[in-house]
Amino acid sequence: MCEKVIKEKQKNLKTHLNDFIRKPALLLVFFLIILSLLFSSPQQICAITLKELGNSVAKLARDEESLIEEIIASETEVENKRRKVESLNEELVILGEELAMLDKTRKELAESIENKKEALKEKIVFSYKYSNDDVTKIVTSAGDLNEVLNNLYLLKNIMEGLADNIEELRFEKEEYQRISRKSEEKRKEVENMRDTVKKEEEELLKSIEDNKVLLEKVKGEKDEVQSLLNEIKRRIAMIQPPGLTLIGEWDMLATAYYAFGKGGNDINGNGITAIGLRARKGIIAVDPRVIPLGTRIYIPGYGEALAADTGGWIKGNRIDLCFETYEECFRWGKRRIKIYLIED
Repeated sequence: MCEKVIKEKQKNLKTHLNDFIRKPALLLVFFLIILSLLFSSPQQICAITLKELGNSVAKLARDEESLIEEIIASETEVENKRRKVESLNEELVILGEELAMLDKTRKELAESIENKKEALKEKIVFSYKYSNDDVTKIVTSAGDLNEVLNNLYLLKNIMEGLADNIEELRFEKEEYQRISRKSEEKRKEVENMRDTVKKEEEELLKSIEDNKVLLEKVKGEKDEVQSLLNEIKRRIAMIQPPGLTLIGEWDMLATAYYAFGKGGNDINGNGITAIGLRARKGIIAVDPRVIPLGTRIYIPGYGEALAADTGGWIKGNRIDLCFETYEECFRWGKRRIKIYLIED
């Protein structure tokens, strides 16, 4: 009997202990859920707002203007490059003429050098004949002193002329090589400069084509955004409610729910929304990741509403509208609509 009582007490103690542990755990889970709802909701409105669209149009217009200015500047630079290439081509023509003249001079110099070589050869032969021991023969073979002096003077002139001819040949050859080298270097320099300018011109032309493609893209995007902005403004003007300023638009799938069952019994919990308001017409359930709780909304065919509740099935671009009667819920059903952000 005592053992039975002890076991019964142990069982009761265990049950109380489990209850004691379970309740704080449930409270902790509830607390975490509340925190997740509070802190996971984004602060940014995800609607297509007129301000954002206007800013996009303005930015695209600035991008368009900047691209046009860049294209004009590039086209001007291309024209400058083309004029530079033409100038360099003209310079190459002049250099070509100079090189042709140098080639003619080269041929004349070559002929002159050959002639002087022959003359030099003759002088060398003559000098050889009358040099060294032959000088004695010139002196001894002379009939008188005048002839000796004349022969010596002739020999002296021959030797001096020989030296002058050698020096002249060396100078002419060096001068020709210097002029030819300088002209050829100038020609190569101009050709390299021309090729560089042509390459720069080709790069500019490619840049212009790329910018023109980008410009058309920007123009297309601007036209699309402007058309969307005009369309939203047109739709707002068609449904503009008195006393409200609509500044944005969402595409939504809208369903209906009734907060209270027969006899006033709540069929959706206790009738209190996620932000502590009682469910009634004008309260809508939203996905806080799309529409932040507390956002004021205007819904054509429904009226002004407040995003104040959430739901397990309300995810993404879907909302649930609270109605006061079953009949209103049935009439609404489920439909794809556009809803509008109200300016605070």
